[in-house]
Amino acid sequence: MNPAAGLLLHVCCGPCMTVVHEALSGEGFTVTGYFYNPNIHPWKERERRLTALSEYASDRGIPLDVDAGYPLEENLRMLLDAENRCSACFRDRLSATAARASQLGIPRFSTTLSVSPYQDQALIRLAGGAAGELHGVEFVYRDFTDLYRESIRLSREAGMYRQPYCGCVFSERDRYLGS
Repeated sequence: MNPAAGLLLHVCCGPCMTVVHEALSGEGFTVTGYFYNPNIHPWKERERRLTALSEYASDRGIPLDVDAGYPLEENLRMLLDAENRCSACFRDRLSATAARASQLGIPRFSTTLSVSPYQDQALIRLAGGAAGELHGVEFVYRDFTDLYRESIRLSREAGMYRQPYCGCVFSERDRYLGS
């Protein structure tokens, strides 16, 4: 990998990886995926998303670094104590990604969260910028929401698992109860 073009991409799932990886690679970045998502509940849902992502990355020769930890209690405490649970979740995942990029000697990082029109892009940008400053790596933010429909098309064509909610138990509740 050319360290000058290296980028660690926080990946929430395979469907979001499709278009974001393609776009960032098209900009000349050498992309390594990073799966750190302690927010995904229940465990079987996390494993289903990781399996779909791993198969996609393997089929396309995309390096993928997976954090195997699952700090359920810590994550739930963080979300319950947070004034804004999505903001806290973005901070946690992007800070972990920035720290991992720094540890690996990769000078920049980004996230596939930026493809979803259901995520607050301003909160993602703030969390990524703060994480980059804290860990001494550059946060590469791109608003990829215009590629969302394409990610749906590509993931369906690939027969990829598409999740019905963001990940945390609260987003699952909101999805099914309409809160």
